[in-house]
Amino acid sequence: MDVGVIVPSWQYWANPIKLQPLWELYYATLIADRVADANVQLIDLRVGGIDPSAIPECDVYFYWIMKSADAVEVYATHAALSFRFPRSQHFAGGNHVDHHADACAARFDASFIGTAEEQIVQAFQDRQDGRLERLYRTAGASPFAAYRHARRDFLPDDRIVNSEHFAQHGGFPGTGVSFSRGCSFHCRFCVYNNPSKFEYRNPEQITAEIEDLKRDYAIEGVNLRDEVCIPMNKVVATGYLNAIGRTGVRWRGQTVTIASEEMVQLAAESGCVELALGLENVESDRVLEIIDKPSKSIAANRRFIELLKKHNIKVKVCLIFGLPGETDAVLDRTMEFLDEVRPDYVAVSGFDPVPGSAIYADPAAYGITRIDSDLSRHAHLLYRFGDAEDVGLPFEYAEQTPFGPGRRRERIVADLCSIQSWLRERGMTY
Repeated sequence: MDVGVIVPSWQYWANPIKLQPLWELYYATLIADRVADANVQLIDLRVGGIDPSAIPECDVYFYWIMKSADAVEVYATHAALSFRFPRSQHFAGGNHVDHHADACAARFDASFIGTAEEQIVQAFQDRQDGRLERLYRTAGASPFAAYRHARRDFLPDDRIVNSEHFAQHGGFPGTGVSFSRGCSFHCRFCVYNNPSKFEYRNPEQITAEIEDLKRDYAIEGVNLRDEVCIPMNKVVATGYLNAIGRTGVRWRGQTVTIASEEMVQLAAESGCVELALGLENVESDRVLEIIDKPSKSIAANRRFIELLKKHNIKVKVCLIFGLPGETDAVLDRTMEFLDEVRPDYVAVSGFDPVPGSAIYADPAAYGITRIDSDLSRHAHLLYRFGDAEDVGLPFEYAEQTPFGPGRRRERIVADLCSIQSWLRERGMTY
């Protein structure tokens, strides 16, 4: 049985090859390991653009749709392949499917809700037995640590390791990893809390995966793609960070601003060279409260930045313009904050009420009158990589919102353009 795992083009990224398709690699590994007679290949549409006519015939095509911004392309790929190869079947899962279960069940031959490892294996067995179901839901699934890490050999070496991950740190060879999945926080603009708790790999697995990558790809650094790379539980965090530290690699990742100094020091000792902090807004604590960030204090966020600097960890601040409760003072207040705290790098995105988020589910409660139904518009990187970008902010505020006057989209776009130019002039973006 030939199985093709499809990686979308990721057309919203300026350099889609920089990052690795970790979840596609993970599920390709699962299928290859657990499904009898499965000949699995990764079909990478990031290279050479979208060309379904070049995709080889497979018995089953598998899509893991993490972002709704990929859905339109995936739907088109599915339609083209269904026309060319009518006997093939199509399986799909991921965050987008979680939040569009009925629509995906009507489109794909099998759809998966949740993390779904066992359900995916079951679906392949059901297909063989002639009783494939349209919808499979995770029920008491095993945690992340119950499955082995993703094989990388589904892709050429140059799509696994590169110097881009650590270009700001000397350009040594690195790659992406995920040592956890899910999130126990419930930020109202986010959809990456499925499962709704952190599931971490055990320390032995973490060390083993890095050592495999060192041996097979000569990596010197790992870019952690975890939602929070310093676990909140001290025991878990200690094992996790020591497991990385034992390998001698350098690493970067993202975290929340509520870790203790003891854990920050341990992160530095384990090889951490940079942490990205999703501050989102530095204009007022009220905005942080509205979006339900773990840290709802700009002052506390400022102190955490100072803590990272104390331990010689470079700081990347991540911000979002256009959030509910934001005012027309956000541009000036943001530049003042950045001038004061002086982070090493800054990434600013345009707000996107993505399908599946709490804000998307109840837009009127946040003063939103319209959300664009074109899923391809739901990418939040407006002007991040260049002033020609025009995907993002797919919504409009009312003139009056529950939090005050609604900001016009044109004003938010202008502020985004201004802050991006301001940051690029100072060499603070990448």
